[in-house]
Amino acid sequence: MKLESLALHAGYDSEPTTKAAAVPIYQTTSYTFDDTQHGADLFDLKVVGNIYTRIMNPTTAVLEQRMTEMEGGVGALALASGMAAITYAIQCIASSGDNIVSTSQLYGGTYNLFAHTFPRQGIDVRMASFDDYEKLESLIDDKTRALFCESIGNPAGNIVDLEKLAEIAHRHGLPLIVDNTVATPYLCRAFDHGADIIIHSLTKYIGGHGTTVGGVIIDSGKFDWAGNKERFPMLNEPDPSYHGVVYTEA
Repeated sequence: MKLESLALHAGYDSEPTTKAAAVPIYQTTSYTFDDTQHGADLFDLKVVGNIYTRIMNPTTAVLEQRMTEMEGGVGALALASGMAAITYAIQCIASSGDNIVSTSQLYGGTYNLFAHTFPRQGIDVRMASFDDYEKLESLIDDKTRALFCESIGNPAGNIVDLEKLAEIAHRHGLPLIVDNTVATPYLCRAFDHGADIIIHSLTKYIGGHGTTVGGVIIDSGKFDWAGNKERFPMLNEPDPSYHGVVYTEA
């Protein structure tokens, strides 16, 4: 299916009860369970289904699947804004004492998050110019958790060599996280050039009309999170806050 068709139809089959052609807006906070065991299995992540709209919603799921297919990934998480998407993506793999390495040509909100907010939380962000590959690589150490860039800088308009940055990141066992907001999958499918995680502010070109704020994180499914358990403990060790689940095994 061409990208234009994916943008219109991906992630949605006609709603079975009403046969609605357009995606319904499900205005519900909660969902019914078949029985208590079904509810328990949902919360234990043993079966797929809706639990609570703060976590998932059928309308949001269409957006997530549509963005996944447009970018060529395996799964996505929609969020309230692009800044929320960046924050989630970093905080899922980095904690106090860790660092990330980023190109310095960034959207202003991202720069403030990296230069001021994350450091207050104990996450150091080390920056160098998008085309200074030696400097970027020299900033990586055993506490680095990701390499971050924008495919096209906002507002600088610089075009990043994603394959070169992916080579650097992967040489050190790190994921390359790419903000693809300006390029969109119409101009650049960053996964085809080595990216592991793609982020969008849906408020910009994906939304298209200046009426909606949103963000999304998309996973390529290619990065071996389980292959480096010491570097990514939050994904590889039992989470005591959620039944001891190990996310790389869920």
